[in-house]
Formats: sequence, structure tokens, C-alpha cells
Amino acid sequence: MKKTITFILMVSFALVTAFAMGATDDGVYAGVSNKGYRPQSSDFSDGLNYSLFRNPADLATARLRIQGLSFGDASYNFAKAVQNKSVAESVANLTKFKFGDTKNWVNYILGLTLAAGSGYNDINRVSLGTGAQINNYGFGINFDATVKSMPYITKNEKGEDVIDLSKRSILGNGYLPLADYALSFGYGFRIIDRSDLTLDVGAAIHFAGKVYMKQINYDTLKGVLNKTTGFDNLAARGGFAIPLDFGITFGMFEEKMKVSVTVNNVNGYYYMKNYKNLDSAALYRDGTDSYVVLTPMSLNSSVMYSPNFKNFNPTVYFELVDMNIYFMDELEQESPFKELVKYMNLGAKFDIYNIVSLKAAYKYGYPEVGLSVGYKGNSFELVYGFREGGSEYGFKPVDCLSVRVKLGFEK
Repeated sequence: MKKTITFILMVSFALVTAFAMGATDDGVYAGVSNKGYRPQSSDFSDGLNYSLFRNPADLATARLRIQGLSFGDASYNFAKAVQNKSVAESVANLTKFKFGDTKNWVNYILGLTLAAGSGYNDINRVSLGTGAQINNYGFGINFDATVKSMPYITKNEKGEDVIDLSKRSILGNGYLPLADYALSFGYGFRIIDRSDLTLDVGAAIHFAGKVYMKQINYDTLKGVLNKTTGFDNLAARGGFAIPLDFGITFGMFEEKMKVSVTVNNVNGYYYMKNYKNLDSAALYRDGTDSYVVLTPMSLNSSVMYSPNFKNFNPTVYFELVDMNIYFMDELEQESPFKELVKYMNLGAKFDIYNIVSLKAAYKYGYPEVGLSVGYKGNSFELVYGFREGGSEYGFKPVDCLSVRVKLGFEK
């Protein structure tokens, strides 16, 4: 079985790569749409998403882990948005489970949109997922919908799309509804199993899709509201990819310390087409003007230590991500060591009776804290922190409040 799975992964990689010559970026949407898919929550404390999207070697530990349903929402620029009284009242109503009143949702999303300001930013991201790990096999179905903002797109004298940076206002922004989804399969197995040393390896394959509407701006919205432009006439793009993830983990000191190396988003080529509307893009129907977009591969390493105490257990974690990009792009900078902070994730988690988890991290140059309450695969999680929302690091630090509910079972 192990040889069969390895063979399938190698053949899939070879076949898809053979057709990926001549890949381009995504034009004016580069940096907004041309990123490999990973669910909103997939760090080392997540469980199934961590195994499938970050380190498939984690599947080498046989488990029964069922994720019946995972729902998450991430709101960016939250602190600025709730300074508006109307938005704050809507948030208060939503915390009282008044979900049926659409006015609360409209006020809330509008508040996040206004708080995003001009230029590049994220506004809101909704995540859904389900899946399971049975023994050393894992599978998952994940879907994320994100609304992003970006500078206005206009035409130059040659009729080509270009970014217009002169319109620095909310009304001068463009907005991009983007959907990412993936059907994932993973497998892990243990090569060395001793008390002083273990060696785990694993691989995962994703059948991923990406769909987004071309930029919606003020003129577009005005046309839709005035019924001079139909929603079915708003152009979209869509495509698919078959990326692969590989992981290797060394366990030491009775697996209290784990050192991992992963290669993620190998073969991240999206085969894209243009479509007349969102429905056609979602169904891959009547597409034109095929092109290929390469989403970057990442080489990562991490060290995690946990004493595995029964009732009060701390875990510390250090990760370096995108090391291949760091060595290619940052070593030529004036202070390459200072640039390293953008690639570092230093975190700590404190579990209390396997019910309450407290988290803190310095993640890619910004702080983050979180609280999770749950038992046996069911949990409610709140995380608040900062991330980079601009086109380059340091341009636009953005706060984010994420809420996640998981229903399932772990043994």
C-alpha cells in the first residue's frame, strides 16, 4: 500500500508538471489571487488541517480523528470597524445569536469594508471544512470565501489592464470576491520507532480549485444597483491545481521534542480560464483564454517541544517558513537578519485538563493571542492578532479577529 501511494503521488506530480510549462503570474491580480490555498486555521495546534496542509508526517501517529464540521470567520480591521457605533451594536447583536436579522450582517460587513481603507487589504474570510483521520490515512474537504480590496484597475493607452494608484480612497478601491477549495488526501508512516528516536514521513495531495470575480468597483456596484448591469454579466476567472505536500519529522526524548521539515505546495500550477460570470467559473463551463498561474512552493522547518504533562501541559513551537524565498530574495538586502522576522513563527500553548487552551505567538512579525475551549474534538476558539495587509511587509499592519467552531470526535 505504501508503494502504491508513493507511485500515485509521483505519477500525479510528473503528469501535471509536464503541462505546466510557460506559467505566468495573474497580471494585475498578482499578489491577490495567485497564492496557494491553505485553510484559515492550520497551525500546529489545529489537528487535521495541520496534518493535511502543513505536515503530513503528523499522520504517521495512528488516530481516530473525525471533524464533522468546522466553521470559521476572520474579520480584518476589526478594531477600527467597531469604533463605529452602528457596527458595534451589530456585533453585540450577533454575539447574542441574533443571526436572522440581515441588518446586523449588512452593517457589520459594511463597517469592515469602510475600515479597510484604500489599497491592498483583506476584509472578511469565511471557512468551512470536514474530514477525518483513520489510522494513518487522512482526508478533508475545505472551502474558504474571502473578500479582498485592492487598488483600482484601469486601462492604459494600449488597452491593457493596469493598477491606478492615484485613486486613494474607499470609492476608488476595487473589491475581489475569491473562493478557494480543496479535496485532500494524506498518508503518513513511521520508519524508525525507538524510545530515543522516531522518524515519520508523510505526503498529501490536494485537488484544489480557485474562482474569483474580476474586480468590482464603485461603477460596477452602481450599475448593479441601478439595474443597468446584471450580476450574470460580471466576469470571473476559475481554475484548478493538484499541489503536493511532503513532510518528515524526527521525534526525540520519547517524542517530547519534534523537529520537522516540510515542502508545501509542490506543483502549485493553477490552470485558469476566463468566464462570463461566477456561475460559469464555478462549473468550469464555456471558459476561454486559457493560462497557467504558478503559486509558490515553500520550504519550511520547525521545532516543537512538549513535556506531555497530563493536566497542565505547555507546548513551545518555533517555525521558519518560506526558507527558499528568504534565501533567494532577502540575502541581498542591507540587513538580511532583520528580514528573517517576516518568516518566523514563535508560539506557545498551555493546555489545562485538555479542555482549555491558551495561546500566544509572535507570528511573521506580528503578535497573536488565542483562547480555545473544548473536549474530544469539539471546540470553540477565539484568536486576535495582527498580520500584514499591504503589498509589502510593514506597509499595512492589520488586526484580525477570528472565531472558529469545530464539531467532531477525537480518540
